[in-house]
Amino acid sequence: MIQTLLFSLIAAPISAVLGLLIAYLLTRRTFVGKQSLEFVTLLCFVVPGTVAGVSYVVAFNHSPIYLTDTAAIIVLSMVTRNMPIGMRACMAALQQLDKLLDEASFSLRVSSLKTLLFVTLPLLKPAFLSALVTSFVRSMTMISAIVFLVSPSTRVATSYILNRVEDGAYGLAVAYGSTLIMVMVLIIGLFGWLMKDKQRF
Repeated sequence: MIQTLLFSLIAAPISAVLGLLIAYLLTRRTFVGKQSLEFVTLLCFVVPGTVAGVSYVVAFNHSPIYLTDTAAIIVLSMVTRNMPIGMRACMAALQQLDKLLDEASFSLRVSSLKTLLFVTLPLLKPAFLSALVTSFVRSMTMISAIVFLVSPSTRVATSYILNRVEDGAYGLAVAYGSTLIMVMVLIIGLFGWLMKDKQRF
């Protein structure tokens, strides 16, 4: 369970940040390959988890990039599967913001990075935090792609529960499943409390 928490805590912020950056590019910039970028990003979510898991094994099972049986391939799988969620959440929020805010910032000769950090990002905080929590929860409960990537040293909670069910140890599987659900409820409850506390001020 601790290892699953660690992987999810690493993958969730990366997914949310990458989703935010891609959403910003797609909604605020015009460049060649814009539609292709959106298609490829969404493809990571559309492809079935079993197909994605096998693809990771085939792609990263030989040099120069050998990631099989490592924590890196688990985190990579979590990031690519959850990044489109953050992207769509941030795109929806960005489309509600007037582009005049960016234009006003640019007219004052402020760089794009500073505009994103100090003008756009504060307004996107609720959407970004929502994407962060959703990515964390999905990472904690991911199974379809992860089941092909785990090893004895990188075992996660969902694969452990599945193995216990296959072994007939239903009591242990239920105990782990209940613990996983409790962790999810606590995380979502903490997120809701933080959002209410921020709205109060």
